[in-house]
Amino acid sequence: YYRKTTDLINTATVSAGSNFRNQVVSNIGSLENRGIEASLTVRPVVTENWQWEVTANFTYNKNKITELTGEGDIIMTGGISAGTGNQVQAHAVGHPASSFYVFQQVYDQNGKPLEGVYVDRNADGIINDSDRYLYKSPDAPYTAGLSSRLQFWNWDFGFGLRASIGNYVFNNIEAGYANMSAAALNPGLNGLFLNNRPTSSLEYNWQTYDQVAQRSDRYVHNASFLKCDNITLGYSFNNLLKMGSYKGISGRVYGTVNNVFTITKYDGIDPEIANGYDNQMYPRPISFILGLNLNF
Repeated sequence: YYRKTTDLINTATVSAGSNFRNQVVSNIGSLENRGIEASLTVRPVVTENWQWEVTANFTYNKNKITELTGEGDIIMTGGISAGTGNQVQAHAVGHPASSFYVFQQVYDQNGKPLEGVYVDRNADGIINDSDRYLYKSPDAPYTAGLSSRLQFWNWDFGFGLRASIGNYVFNNIEAGYANMSAAALNPGLNGLFLNNRPTSSLEYNWQTYDQVAQRSDRYVHNASFLKCDNITLGYSFNNLLKMGSYKGISGRVYGTVNNVFTITKYDGIDPEIANGYDNQMYPRPISFILGLNLNF
Protein backbone atom coordinates (compact mmCIF):
# COMPACT_ATOMS: atom_id res chain seq x y z
CA TYR A 1 0.00 0.00 0.00
CA TYR A 2 0.93 3.63 -0.35
CA ARG A 3 -0.75 6.45 1.55
CA LYS A 4 0.04 10.14 1.46
CA THR A 5 -1.27 12.44 4.18
CA THR A 6 -1.28 16.18 3.51
CA ASP A 7 -2.02 19.26 5.59
CA LEU A 8 -0.46 17.85 8.76
CA ILE A 9 -1.45 19.92 11.79
CA ASN A 10 1.08 21.24 14.29
CA THR A 11 1.63 24.23 16.54
CA ALA A 12 3.81 26.64 14.58
CA THR A 13 5.72 29.69 15.80
CA VAL A 14 4.80 33.11 14.37
CA SER A 15 6.27 36.57 14.78
CA ALA A 16 5.48 38.36 18.03
CA GLY A 17 2.63 40.86 17.61
CA SER A 18 1.14 39.16 14.57
CA ASN A 19 -1.31 37.17 16.68
CA PHE A 20 -2.66 36.96 20.23
CA ARG A 21 0.25 34.64 21.03
CA ASN A 22 3.48 33.64 19.30
CA GLN A 23 2.12 30.19 18.32
CA VAL A 24 -0.76 29.15 16.10
CA VAL A 25 -2.16 25.80 14.95
CA SER A 26 -1.45 25.47 11.23
CA ASN A 27 -0.96 23.03 8.37
CA ILE A 28 2.74 22.37 8.07
CA GLY A 29 3.45 19.54 5.66
CA SER A 30 2.98 16.04 4.28
CA LEU A 31 3.71 12.47 5.32
CA GLU A 32 3.79 9.24 3.36
CA ASN A 33 3.45 5.63 4.46
CA ARG A 34 4.51 2.66 2.36
CA GLY A 35 4.15 -0.94 3.35
CA ILE A 36 2.85 -4.46 3.03
CA GLU A 37 0.19 -6.29 5.02
CA ALA A 38 -0.27 -10.05 4.80
CA SER A 39 -2.55 -12.48 6.61
CA LEU A 40 -2.87 -16.25 6.40
CA THR A 41 -5.32 -18.65 8.04
CA VAL A 42 -4.76 -22.39 7.93
CA ARG A 43 -6.73 -25.30 9.38
CA PRO A 44 -4.25 -28.16 9.89
CA VAL A 45 -6.85 -30.48 11.44
CA VAL A 46 -10.56 -30.64 10.62
CA THR A 47 -12.37 -33.80 11.75
CA GLU A 48 -15.63 -34.56 13.47
CA ASN A 49 -14.11 -34.13 16.92
CA TRP A 50 -10.95 -32.12 16.23
CA GLN A 51 -10.74 -28.63 14.77
CA TRP A 52 -7.57 -26.57 14.77
CA GLU A 53 -7.24 -23.11 13.22
CA VAL A 54 -4.10 -20.94 13.09
CA THR A 55 -3.98 -17.33 11.87
CA ALA A 56 -0.81 -15.34 11.26
CA ASN A 57 -0.35 -11.78 10.06
CA PHE A 58 2.63 -9.62 9.18
CA THR A 59 3.03 -5.92 8.47
CA TYR A 60 5.91 -3.82 7.18
CA ASN A 61 5.46 -0.06 7.27
CA LYS A 62 7.82 2.81 6.57
CA ASN A 63 6.75 6.38 7.21
CA LYS A 64 8.59 9.48 6.06
CA ILE A 65 7.90 13.18 6.21
CA THR A 66 8.05 14.59 2.69
CA GLU A 67 7.27 18.26 3.25
CA LEU A 68 7.44 20.89 6.00
CA THR A 69 6.49 24.51 5.39
CA GLY A 70 7.19 27.64 7.37
CA GLU A 71 9.03 25.96 10.25
CA GLY A 72 12.54 25.34 8.98
CA ASP A 73 14.26 21.97 8.79
CA ILE A 74 13.42 20.72 12.30
CA ILE A 75 10.16 20.83 14.28
CA MET A 76 10.68 19.82 17.89
CA THR A 77 8.32 17.55 19.81
CA GLY A 78 8.48 14.86 22.51
CA GLY A 79 8.72 16.89 25.72
CA ILE A 80 10.17 14.89 28.63
CA SER A 81 10.11 15.49 32.37
CA ALA A 82 13.89 15.21 32.74
CA GLY A 83 15.35 18.70 32.96
CA THR A 84 13.44 21.86 32.07
CA GLY A 85 11.88 22.27 28.64
CA ASN A 86 13.75 19.32 27.17
CA GLN A 87 12.43 17.78 23.96
CA VAL A 88 13.97 14.64 22.49
CA GLN A 89 12.02 14.10 19.27
CA ALA A 90 11.66 16.01 16.04
CA HIS A 91 9.93 16.04 12.67
CA ALA A 92 12.24 16.49 9.69
CA VAL A 93 11.92 16.01 5.94
CA GLY A 94 13.25 12.64 4.82
CA HIS A 95 12.93 11.07 8.27
CA PRO A 96 10.19 9.18 10.15
CA ALA A 97 7.81 11.30 12.17
CA SER A 98 8.87 11.91 15.79
CA SER A 99 12.40 10.59 15.26
CA PHE A 100 14.65 10.95 18.29
CA TYR A 101 16.76 14.11 18.16
CA VAL A 102 19.64 13.59 20.56
CA PHE A 103 23.34 14.04 21.29
CA GLN A 104 25.75 11.24 20.40
CA GLN A 105 27.24 9.76 23.55
CA VAL A 106 30.95 8.94 23.78
CA TYR A 107 31.98 5.68 25.49
CA ASP A 108 35.25 4.44 26.93
CA GLN A 109 37.07 1.32 25.78
CA ASN A 110 34.92 -0.81 28.10
CA GLY A 111 31.67 0.53 26.70
CA LYS A 112 30.93 2.79 29.68
CA PRO A 113 29.32 6.15 28.80
CA LEU A 114 31.52 9.12 29.70
CA GLU A 115 29.66 11.84 31.58
CA GLY A 116 29.74 15.17 29.77
CA VAL A 117 31.50 13.79 26.68
CA TYR A 118 29.64 13.89 23.35
CA VAL A 119 30.52 13.84 19.68
CA ASP A 120 31.13 17.29 18.22
CA ARG A 121 29.35 16.44 14.99
CA ASN A 122 29.91 19.80 13.29
CA ALA A 123 33.52 20.04 14.55
CA ASP A 124 33.23 23.62 15.83
CA GLY A 125 34.72 22.85 19.24
CA ILE A 126 31.43 23.51 21.07
CA ILE A 127 28.74 21.07 22.16
CA ASN A 128 25.37 22.70 21.52
CA ASP A 129 22.09 21.95 19.74
CA SER A 130 23.88 22.03 16.39
CA ASP A 131 25.48 18.70 17.36
CA ARG A 132 22.20 16.86 17.83
CA TYR A 133 21.20 14.32 15.21
CA LEU A 134 18.14 12.32 14.18
CA TYR A 135 18.45 8.80 15.53
CA LYS A 136 15.98 5.89 15.32
CA SER A 137 12.18 5.95 15.31
CA PRO A 138 9.57 5.05 17.95
CA ASP A 139 7.48 3.29 15.29
CA ALA A 140 8.22 -0.35 14.58
CA PRO A 141 8.78 -1.11 10.88
CA TYR A 142 7.75 -4.73 11.45
CA THR A 143 4.78 -6.05 13.40
CA ALA A 144 3.33 -9.55 13.46
CA GLY A 145 0.69 -11.62 15.17
CA LEU A 146 -0.13 -15.29 15.70
CA SER A 147 -3.34 -16.75 17.08
CA SER A 148 -4.52 -20.33 17.44
CA ARG A 149 -7.73 -22.07 18.46
CA LEU A 150 -7.94 -25.80 19.09
CA GLN A 151 -11.25 -27.56 19.73
CA PHE A 152 -11.47 -31.17 20.93
CA TRP A 153 -14.94 -32.53 21.56
CA ASN A 154 -16.42 -30.00 23.99
CA TRP A 155 -13.10 -28.44 24.99
CA ASP A 156 -11.48 -25.43 23.34
CA PHE A 157 -8.10 -23.78 23.85
CA GLY A 158 -6.75 -20.61 22.25
CA PHE A 159 -4.02 -18.00 22.56
CA GLY A 160 -2.84 -14.80 20.90
CA LEU A 161 0.74 -13.59 20.38
CA ARG A 162 1.87 -10.22 19.09
CA ALA A 163 5.35 -8.98 18.10
CA SER A 164 6.86 -5.58 17.43
CA ILE A 165 10.32 -5.48 15.87
CA GLY A 166 12.49 -2.39 15.56
CA ASN A 167 10.62 0.11 17.74
CA TYR A 168 12.71 2.36 20.00
CA VAL A 169 11.90 4.10 23.28
CA PHE A 170 13.57 7.02 25.06
CA ASN A 171 13.89 5.98 28.70
CA ASN A 172 12.98 9.23 30.43
CA ILE A 173 13.22 7.56 33.85
CA GLU A 174 16.91 6.78 33.34
CA ALA A 175 17.57 10.24 31.91
CA GLY A 176 15.93 12.01 34.84
CA TYR A 177 17.48 9.92 37.59
CA ALA A 178 21.08 9.40 36.51
CA ASN A 179 22.50 11.89 39.01
CA MET A 180 24.09 10.01 41.91
CA SER A 181 25.58 13.01 43.72
CA ALA A 182 24.99 13.40 47.46
CA ALA A 183 22.85 16.51 46.92
CA ALA A 184 20.61 14.68 44.45
CA LEU A 185 20.20 11.58 46.61
CA ASN A 186 19.60 13.51 49.86
CA PRO A 187 17.59 16.62 49.05
CA GLY A 188 15.66 18.75 51.51
CA LEU A 189 16.43 19.85 55.03
CA ASN A 190 19.28 17.84 56.56
CA GLY A 191 18.80 15.07 54.00
CA LEU A 192 15.84 13.56 55.80
CA PHE A 193 14.77 11.43 52.86
CA LEU A 194 16.37 9.54 49.98
CA ASN A 195 15.49 9.79 46.28
CA ASN A 196 14.93 6.56 44.39
CA ARG A 197 17.21 5.68 41.51
CA PRO A 198 17.10 2.98 38.81
CA THR A 199 19.78 0.36 39.33
CA SER A 200 21.42 1.38 36.03
CA SER A 201 22.47 4.70 37.64
CA LEU A 202 24.63 2.90 40.21
CA GLU A 203 26.99 1.50 37.60
CA TYR A 204 27.82 4.84 35.97
CA ASN A 205 27.70 7.14 39.07
CA TRP A 206 27.09 10.40 37.19
CA GLN A 207 27.21 13.51 39.38
CA THR A 208 25.22 16.25 37.63
CA TYR A 209 21.87 17.15 36.10
CA ASP A 210 23.53 18.20 32.84
CA GLN A 211 20.89 19.22 30.27
CA VAL A 212 22.93 17.74 27.41
CA ALA A 213 23.27 14.43 29.24
CA GLN A 214 19.51 14.24 29.64
CA ARG A 215 19.18 14.26 25.85
CA SER A 216 21.83 11.64 25.13
CA ASP A 217 21.27 8.83 22.65
CA ARG A 218 22.32 6.38 25.39
CA TYR A 219 18.72 6.55 26.64
CA VAL A 220 17.26 5.49 23.29
CA HIS A 221 16.71 1.76 23.68
CA ASN A 222 15.57 -0.97 21.35
CA ALA A 223 12.13 -1.90 22.67
CA SER A 224 11.24 -4.79 20.37
CA PHE A 225 8.95 -7.25 22.11
CA LEU A 226 6.88 -10.40 21.93
CA LYS A 227 3.66 -10.37 23.95
CA CYS A 228 1.16 -13.06 24.79
CA ASP A 229 -2.05 -11.06 24.97
CA ASN A 230 -4.36 -13.86 26.09
CA ILE A 231 -4.79 -17.57 26.77
CA THR A 232 -8.28 -19.10 27.01
CA LEU A 233 -9.50 -22.54 28.00
CA GLY A 234 -13.21 -23.37 27.73
CA TYR A 235 -15.72 -26.17 27.97
CA SER A 236 -19.08 -26.15 26.15
CA PHE A 237 -22.11 -28.17 27.20
CA ASN A 238 -25.64 -28.97 26.01
CA ASN A 239 -28.85 -30.30 27.49
CA LEU A 240 -27.99 -29.46 31.08
CA LEU A 241 -31.03 -30.15 33.35
CA LYS A 242 -32.93 -31.75 30.46
CA MET A 243 -36.38 -32.96 31.55
CA GLY A 244 -39.21 -34.31 29.40
CA SER A 245 -39.83 -32.00 26.47
CA TYR A 246 -37.51 -29.37 27.96
CA LYS A 247 -34.23 -29.53 26.06
CA GLY A 248 -32.22 -28.12 28.94
CA ILE A 249 -29.56 -25.43 29.14
CA SER A 250 -26.59 -25.03 26.82
CA GLY A 251 -23.60 -22.86 27.45
CA ARG A 252 -19.90 -22.54 28.00
CA VAL A 253 -17.64 -22.11 31.01
CA TYR A 254 -14.20 -20.64 30.39
CA GLY A 255 -11.11 -19.13 31.98
CA THR A 256 -9.00 -16.40 30.38
CA VAL A 257 -5.68 -14.82 31.27
CA ASN A 258 -4.89 -11.42 29.68
CA ASN A 259 -1.48 -9.77 29.35
CA VAL A 260 0.18 -13.08 30.13
CA PHE A 261 3.86 -12.30 29.48
CA THR A 262 6.23 -10.00 27.60
CA ILE A 263 9.63 -10.97 26.21
CA THR A 264 11.89 -7.97 25.60
CA LYS A 265 15.37 -6.59 26.30
CA TYR A 266 13.95 -3.21 27.28
CA ASP A 267 14.58 -2.46 30.97
CA GLY A 268 11.56 -0.21 31.56
CA ILE A 269 8.12 -1.19 32.80
CA ASP A 270 6.66 -1.80 29.34
CA PRO A 271 8.24 -1.59 25.86
CA GLU A 272 4.90 -0.76 24.23
CA ILE A 273 4.75 3.03 24.48
CA ALA A 274 2.70 5.02 21.99
CA ASN A 275 4.52 8.36 22.09
CA GLY A 276 8.05 6.96 22.10
CA TYR A 277 9.26 8.16 25.49
CA ASP A 278 8.86 6.32 28.77
CA ASN A 279 7.47 8.84 31.23
CA GLN A 280 5.24 7.95 34.20
CA MET A 281 3.55 5.05 32.44
CA TYR A 282 0.97 3.11 34.45
CA PRO A 283 1.79 -0.62 34.36
CA ARG A 284 -0.56 -2.88 32.44
CA PRO A 285 -1.89 -5.51 34.86
CA ILE A 286 -2.24 -9.22 34.27
CA SER A 287 -5.89 -10.20 34.66
CA PHE A 288 -7.67 -13.50 35.26
CA ILE A 289 -11.28 -13.96 34.15
CA LEU A 290 -13.66 -16.82 34.90
CA GLY A 291 -16.81 -16.70 32.76
CA LEU A 292 -20.05 -18.56 32.19
CA ASN A 293 -22.40 -18.24 29.22
CA LEU A 294 -25.87 -19.82 29.46
CA ASN A 295 -28.54 -20.30 26.78
CA PHE A 296 -32.03 -21.13 28.09
